[in-house]
Amino acid sequence: MSLNNPVSAPIPAAERTESRVETAVPAEVTALIGRRRHQERATFAAERGQGIESCASVHNANPLFWDDAVAAELTGGPILPPTTLSLWSRPHSWAPGATEEPVPLRLHFELKAMLDLPDAVVTQAVMRFGEPVRPGDVMTHAQTLRSVSDEKVTALGTGRFWVIDVDYTNQRDEPIGTESITGFGYRRTDPPMSVDPAPTDDDNDGDDVGGRGGQEDGGHGPRLVGEVAVGDRLPALGHDVTVSTVVLGAVAARDWRPMHHDPEFARARNGVADVFLDTPTQAAWFERYLTDWAGPTGRLGRLDLRMGRPVVAGDSMVLAGAISAVEVDAAGCGWVSVEVVLTVGDEARSSARARLAIPVAAADNPWSRHGSDWLP
Repeated sequence: MSLNNPVSAPIPAAERTESRVETAVPAEVTALIGRRRHQERATFAAERGQGIESCASVHNANPLFWDDAVAAELTGGPILPPTTLSLWSRPHSWAPGATEEPVPLRLHFELKAMLDLPDAVVTQAVMRFGEPVRPGDVMTHAQTLRSVSDEKVTALGTGRFWVIDVDYTNQRDEPIGTESITGFGYRRTDPPMSVDPAPTDDDNDGDDVGGRGGQEDGGHGPRLVGEVAVGDRLPALGHDVTVSTVVLGAVAARDWRPMHHDPEFARARNGVADVFLDTPTQAAWFERYLTDWAGPTGRLGRLDLRMGRPVVAGDSMVLAGAISAVEVDAAGCGWVSVEVVLTVGDEARSSARARLAIPVAAADNPWSRHGSDWLP
């Protein structure tokens, strides 16, 4: 399946918590479904520092992104982490002579206006990764509306779910990847959500705690297909989320939305205790978790990220996962599917289903696969 014709993400059933309101989708919105719009070329080239910043924000020590020799051996030179994908749809926050406020994911904000839904959250992001992004690459992206739901009444308020596909190519017209983003636009209930107590230790930089929970498969990669089996559990990863954790992740993702750096905005508009992790930062944490286990030869092919309650400054989060499938595809590429859950205390906040390529033998390198040999 071509990366330029992505599979749209389903509307998550878990978010449809209360009832349906029989209100038709306006004709002007229906007319947008299936139309590829807002094709834009990034105004900046990829830089290695952008990848390093993303890794630093989630403490990702994968040598593929830090060590020139490892990058040269595995990928023919430096690349950026796959989960930086959405970075290429975000313009600069300001530019000389600009007459309009820059807007990332323009179609998302258009739908909010057309449907008269002042607030919106992203509940799911399905990412599929193609050719690696290299320093100097300049990306083009476009957006396609796939679906809009009837009105729903949820804990957040009354609104609609929509799915937007975003496809990315580089200056060589090679497919870099796709995202299928599920948003929920809504009119808030009063109060919108319960507010947790504010955190009391913003100055703590946070600590990684590897191996919480007595997981079975400790240590680090590289992993081979023959060494793993369905049911194997990956070591857990714990991290204390601080304001710095949130802000550094948002900076690395070029995400300047105020709920990721302004506590008062987050409390007033989102009903949460403090600033909270944005979608690309959560994706980067899940990527780090997976490649901590797989090693630098592990190549992420697909990540289906579903988000529930926000992960806010002051939370202690733990990621833990298990292998749900092991296979070798028709092209000879080895794959593991991993189910990962991010918890805070006893509560699952986010989950992800990942498809990760790992070598079938010591001499195999999933990063050497391109075109029809790469089937994520």
